[in-house]
Amino acid sequence: MNISEFMSSPAFSVGPDTTVEAAAKIMCDNKVSALPVVDSDSKVVGIITESDFVGRDAKVPHALGTIKELFGQIHNFNDIEAVYKSAKDKKISDVMTKAVKTVDKNSDLNDLLKMMSDTGLKRVPVTENGKLVGMVTRKDLIKAFLKS
Repeated sequence: MNISEFMSSPAFSVGPDTTVEAAAKIMCDNKVSALPVVDSDSKVVGIITESDFVGRDAKVPHALGTIKELFGQIHNFNDIEAVYKSAKDKKISDVMTKAVKTVDKNSDLNDLLKMMSDTGLKRVPVTENGKLVGMVTRKDLIKAFLKS
């Protein structure tokens, strides 16, 4: 089955100069869990996801443990509100994930599922000739199941 048969299209997206607050509003208003970040030619240059609002483990060189990082700031769980407030005006380009895996709209379901399984991705931007044309999420995979 071809990805174009079940992907969500068009995809909501933002530019690199969009603020974190504006991106959060787009995500909430449109009930989407991720926004690809595209340049002026609609090429995917990054992504912001729900996970970015939770924080990630950041490895400390030569340390046995990790620290928590949220929107590029080190934090503990006592200062989340302060980190959220200071992040609102940040540009997406400062906090986005830059190494984004994408899939071509003509790719096969098998290839997509292997990639998602191997990488743990929950959503993948879909491109055509390098330009964003849609998104595939786990919910879209249910659509593929029903179509098969």
